[in-house]
Amino acid sequence: MRLAVIFESSPFDRKGLFNAVHNRVKHLLATGECSIDVFCIHSRDNAFTRRVRHTPSVPDVDMVEVEGITYNMLWYRFSVIDHVMLEKLDLRPWFFRHFISSHVSQLEGYDVVVAHSFTGALFAHAAHESYGVPYYVTWHGSDVHTHPWRVSVMLQDTRKVMEDAECNFFVSKALMAASDKITVNASKQVLYNGVSDEFVEYDAEERKSVRNRFGVGNDDRVVAFVGNLVPVKNVPVLPQIFAEVAKRFGGPLKFWIVGDGKLRKQLESSMTQMDFDISFWGNVLSEDMPAVMNSIDVLVLPSLNEGLPLVCAEAISCGAKVVGSDVGGIPEVVGHDNAVPLGDSFVKDIADKIVSMLNGQSPVQTLPSEISWSRTASLELSIMQSCQHLTR
Repeated sequence: MRLAVIFESSPFDRKGLFNAVHNRVKHLLATGECSIDVFCIHSRDNAFTRRVRHTPSVPDVDMVEVEGITYNMLWYRFSVIDHVMLEKLDLRPWFFRHFISSHVSQLEGYDVVVAHSFTGALFAHAAHESYGVPYYVTWHGSDVHTHPWRVSVMLQDTRKVMEDAECNFFVSKALMAASDKITVNASKQVLYNGVSDEFVEYDAEERKSVRNRFGVGNDDRVVAFVGNLVPVKNVPVLPQIFAEVAKRFGGPLKFWIVGDGKLRKQLESSMTQMDFDISFWGNVLSEDMPAVMNSIDVLVLPSLNEGLPLVCAEAISCGAKVVGSDVGGIPEVVGHDNAVPLGDSFVKDIADKIVSMLNGQSPVQTLPSEISWSRTASLELSIMQSCQHLTR
């Protein structure tokens, strides 16, 4: 089969969604049963919109190659008018719709379009309407549980592209269940993400070496948050959690916050007077993340909602313990015993779990066998081949 994969992300700052799509493509290609062209949608901001949106300057190129996979860039100009139309007036953005109609011809002639998240799904739906190309959509999290509920036109369009897709893939059971609030009249399937091969547990000598490189002593324990510093991650609660853990754990502790976002200054301000060792690492290069994960003893993810948090799976693969809130796909990764319900006692309860893990009183965590890129690629391909056979 000849596939076109399309999604919106950044190959210049490779994080969750980009890494998920990249690994999916890599493992689909490894089956030897399909050829794939990848299209990456990216906004082109000017100096003003970069300041407003807190986005970095990126190279203006037609293609980007990552590990032998070519990403064909589809650039659109971020429009303040479109932003106002969507966010303030609940209208479909004019310039972005024109961008889709101007570029959708690039998807003509493929056997299947594989889209990821809402923007990719809009392109795939346009190719289906214009050229009859069947399409599949993978939904990753906020595109189901958050964004459709901001404005009604986004909910309407999400419902439409779900119902017209050959199949909708969801990265967790919880996310698929959440999608029923959008529509029950769509083909649905759980398709877990996997973990990159680089995320493995180091041997004792290498682990000691990387921990020393990050300033972690032999007796130190590291409790960390890794991710975007945004409201849905519930990061304002981290100072309280860290303070509780520092009060209860008797040994030397280091607290890390790895990542960046609009709540960083608020977090830094709230932690300046706290009497414990806290480090803000900012964004870390993708190639350095396995070493970071091998330096962490306990990862904490207190999110308000999640699709399937790859960061949890990566940490467990590197030998760290992981505790998180009992929302979305978190318990599907970390286990229900390590997922803490949100509520009045959340800080106390999650701190209890962290301290227990630091004291070696919790069992070793292992990932479910379903969280595997090879398994996911094989299942996705078989579903697409089956549907292609039926439509011929």
